[in-house]
Order: sequence, then C-alpha cells, then structure tokens
Amino acid sequence: FGIIVDGAIVVTETILRRREELPEAPLTRTDVLEMTSHVAQPMFFATLIIILAYCPLFAFQRAEGKLFTPMAWTVGYALFGALLCSLTLIPGLAYVALRKPRKIFHNKPLIWLTERYRAALVHLIARPWIAIVASAVVLAAVVGLGASAGREFLPELDEGSLWLQVDMPSGISLDKANEMASEVRRAMLEFPEVKHVVTQLGRNDSGTDPWTPSHIEAPVGLHPYETWPDRESKAELVKRVSARLEKIPGISFGISQPIIDGVNDAVGGAHSPLVLRVYGFDLAEDRRIAEQVVDLLKQVRGTASASVFQAPPIPQLVVKVNREAAARYGINVADIANLVQNGVGGAPVISVYVEDRVYSVGVRFPAEYKANPEVLGRMVLRSSTGATIPLSLVAEIKLQSGQSTISHELNERQITVRIDNRDRDLASYLEEAQARIDKEVKFDPQKHRLEWAGQFENQRRAQERLTVILGVVLLAMGTVLFLQFGKMRQTLLILGVVPLATLGGLIAIHVTGETLNVATAVGFIALFGVSVQNAIIMVSNFRRVRGQGLPLDETVTHAAAERLRPVLMTATVASIGMLPAALATGVGTDVQRGLATVVVGGLIVSTLLTLFVLPSLFYSIEHLCERRGWDQQDRRGR
Repeated sequence: FGIIVDGAIVVTETILRRREELPEAPLTRTDVLEMTSHVAQPMFFATLIIILAYCPLFAFQRAEGKLFTPMAWTVGYALFGALLCSLTLIPGLAYVALRKPRKIFHNKPLIWLTERYRAALVHLIARPWIAIVASAVVLAAVVGLGASAGREFLPELDEGSLWLQVDMPSGISLDKANEMASEVRRAMLEFPEVKHVVTQLGRNDSGTDPWTPSHIEAPVGLHPYETWPDRESKAELVKRVSARLEKIPGISFGISQPIIDGVNDAVGGAHSPLVLRVYGFDLAEDRRIAEQVVDLLKQVRGTASASVFQAPPIPQLVVKVNREAAARYGINVADIANLVQNGVGGAPVISVYVEDRVYSVGVRFPAEYKANPEVLGRMVLRSSTGATIPLSLVAEIKLQSGQSTISHELNERQITVRIDNRDRDLASYLEEAQARIDKEVKFDPQKHRLEWAGQFENQRRAQERLTVILGVVLLAMGTVLFLQFGKMRQTLLILGVVPLATLGGLIAIHVTGETLNVATAVGFIALFGVSVQNAIIMVSNFRRVRGQGLPLDETVTHAAAERLRPVLMTATVASIGMLPAALATGVGTDVQRGLATVVVGGLIVSTLLTLFVLPSLFYSIEHLCERRGWDQQDRRGR
C-alpha cells in the first residue's frame, strides 16, 4: 500500500526542504537530525493512529474475520517497520544523498501551485465562514449519501463458476427426471461461455441433504473470462442463463456459486442468501402463507427467484386400521402392518446366505397394484380361526395428498421460502420485502410467525460489533492525540476530519455501484487513518511555526504552504498504490476492489479538506481562543 511509504516521504521532504533553503552550504548531520526531529513526533503519533484505525479488524468474526484479520496484522507490522525505517534509515540515506552543495531543481508547476495556494488560504482565513459552511455542506452530503447507499454483508465474490439448484415436480419418475436433467445440460451447453456442466439427481452420497429425485444440483464450469465473446460480464451471462432456463417447462431454479451456496446453506439452511421461515403446527396453512409470500416477492424489484424450499405435497397411500373390525376377526394390528409393509414397502421376508455374504429377499407387489386401493384391499389376512379375511374389511385404504418432507427447527414445524436477489443491495431489498409482507400477507399471529434468516444476519452482527469497536477506537485516538497536543480543541479538530473524509468514499461508492459492506468499511478505516495522519502533520507544523513568534494568520499560511508538498505526495502515493486494486477485475478481486475504491475516492476529497478547510478552521478556533484569553500558555517549541 502507498501508506507504507508516507513516513519516508515526509522525512525526506523535510530534509530536502533544508537543502533547498541553503543550496550553497553543505548539509550537516546536525541539520538532518534537527529536520528529522521536527516530524519525528508527529510521524510516530500519526503511525500509531493508523495502527489504531485498523484495530477494529481484529474484532471481526467468522467469514469477515478470516478475510481481514490477516490484513490487520500485516498492515500493523508493516507500518511499525516503516516507522522505524523512516526515523533511522531514511535520514541516513538522505544525508548521504544531499549533504554536498548542488544546483537545486525548481519545480515551476509546484512553485506556481504553492503561490496560488497561499493566496487561497489568505482569502479563506479572511472569510472563515466559507470553511464553516463548506464543513456543514460536507456533513449534510455525508448523511445523505450514507443513507442512500446500498448495504450488504460482503460483495458478491466471483468464484469463476456457477451452481444450479433445480426443482422438478414432486413424485416424478427417475426416467422422467433423468430426461429433464439432460434437457438442463443441453440448455446450459448452448452458451459458449460454459465449459462443462454435471447434473446430480436426488440427495448426495453423504445424505446430508433430504433431496428427492425431483431435485437437481449442477456445477457449471466456465471458460476464462478473456475468451468470452463480446466481453460480456458474468452478471449478463447469469441473466441470459435465467431467461433460457425459464423456457423449460415444469422446473424452478436458483443460480448461485459453489462455495457461497454452501455458506448460504450453513447460514440460512436453504441454499440462498435470504430465507423466510414460516413457523406453525398446521403445515397446510404454513404452505399457504409461504406460497402467498412467494407470489408477493416476485413483484418486488430485485427478486431473481423465490420458491418454497420444501417439496410440495405428493400423493400418498393411507391405510387406516379399523381396530374394532380387526378385533372381531381376531386379527392383530401388527399383522396388518406387516402385510402392508411387505406388499407395498418391499420389506425383507427372508435372508439368503451365499458363502460369507448375506442377502435379504423381499416381496413387493407390481407397481400398477401398489397405487390401486381396490387391489390392495383384496390382500388377505389369517384370522384367529384360520379364515382368510380381505384387508378391506379391517382397514380403510385411500389415496390422498400429504407432505413429502416435514422440516423442524427447535421442535417447531416450519416451511422455508428461499430467495435470490439480484441487481439490488440486500438491505434495501429486505426492507421493502418486509414492509409488503407485513401489509399484505394475513395470518393468525397466535398460531404462526415469520422469521427472516440468511446473510443479512451476518451483516447486522458485523455492523453492530464494528460500531461498538469503532467508538472505542475513536476514544483511543482522541486520547493519543490529546497526549500529543495537550489541547482538547486541537484534538477534536483533527478527529473532525474523520466524518468529513467520508464524503469522497461515499461518492466513489455511488459512482462505481459498490455498496456499504465489510470490505468498503475496511476501506473507510484505511481512509480515516491516512486522513488523520495528514491532519496531524499539518497541525503539528502550525504549532511549530507558531512557536517562532509569527502572527497567527502568517503562521497558518506559512506552515500550510510548507506542508503542501508532503501532503500532496502522501495522498498521491496512497492513491496510486490503491489504483490497481480499484481497477482490477476477474476472480478474487471483488473484496479488494471495494476497499481500494473507497480509499482512492476518499483521499481526493480528504486532501482538499486537509489543505483548505483544516487551516481555516484552525485559524478560526485559535483566533477565538486568543480573543477570549483562553490560551495564555507558553508556545515555545510548538
């Protein structure tokens, strides 16, 4: 990252400035030590502030913790090493490179820019209301843009492949299911971007999913993106695949990716980023509510697919024993159960031994008989007197619709609605969906209840935890700044840069279509650290020049002009360092792109605020304190 070399830039620029002031005189070791001492303390505290800014990353848990905690360790150690290098190695190298007198290179564009900057500062200092109004406008813009930005847990991570979940009609035969699976494969292979597709009917070999043969899971391999025709995006491919699969009659489907599909299943239990569970003992009413929710969600913008996760009811054979009739004939209920189990269920009746192997032999009626209650009623039982009694005399046999699966959670029956949203952030989608369901779906709240689950639970958990930790870290930053400056007003002035610096990052999010998520939150943390670092360096230079006895207005303009070059250099280097990540595309770039976008966009606005608004506010606050007589302390050395 560019922030790693910021300390070296500041130290080198400070020593270079002494070389430029005395071009004909040799640069002594005393000069190098003196100039380094001017920035050593600000650089130490600025680096400490940046390290503190990354501390919230250590509070992350689960998926976000695995993604960003290594980054926090890496940045922390790198910044510590960079600080040591800046305060030890860089002064020595600068002394070796600059100690001899030499002709000084004059950067005419920078000289012109510095003169214009001085003139602008004089104008702003004479009119402090401009900086105050600008700060108020920036804060209002931050609130507005922050409220309108989309929110989600993590950006969609591109895995370079697709994963299909396809549901077919319940009770479908294996032959027909295999035929429809072949049709799905043929449809997918029509796309030149698809490398291969494999379909799996029913449950997996480990039996961890209760799928029936009416369900298909299909991993879809893709060719490298650079070989795709017309350079279309993966999102565009998913839209075309969805349109093609919708033409296959009798199926409902969801399109995801292999890894995130497993994560969604572990989080929400339905292989989708968002699920709605309907709890209640009456499964028929649960399903009615769930199906009404599905119909409603299909009208909500951003719904890619919505369906009931559990398979619908299927035809079932019901044998209800007439115990009084069975008792009259002297027939045990167990005999009736064994008869049905053997004839319909195909239970084993004997075992056959072949060498050291044992094989079970079962008896099963032909398929055309098992589904015919009249035929089944002719099966005979032996009464206690040895008479043969038809099954229909002691039991009622009929076909009726019944649940194919009954799902429970904490001993409560539940029906799950699986939801895939696309082209819309999860937070705003969930807000609209909840509002419409609460308004339009009617049910008895005493007997049924709705509960949302999925990735948004991780989002809320991470957001709540991050909010608390950020508050603690800001308090720690304030303590460190107060220890350095000893004045609460200057501490608050520097911390005030944090919300103002947010504007550039929020603008970048809106322009690029990113969302507020864990990755962009880390970007804001990095942005805050760099912004506070530049503010510390600027305010420290104000205090140092003020200690030389200059009037306050001259102090601000002179000290700010001195810091113009290092502030521009540190911001530029940090932005350039993040630019490749902000522009990266392809597999594995989704997290770093959001993070870098916030830093690059935020530093543009943050640098302008540091150079123009911060000096004007510093002058206004110090001038007010001087007029009121609040600051009569000795300023020597500041």
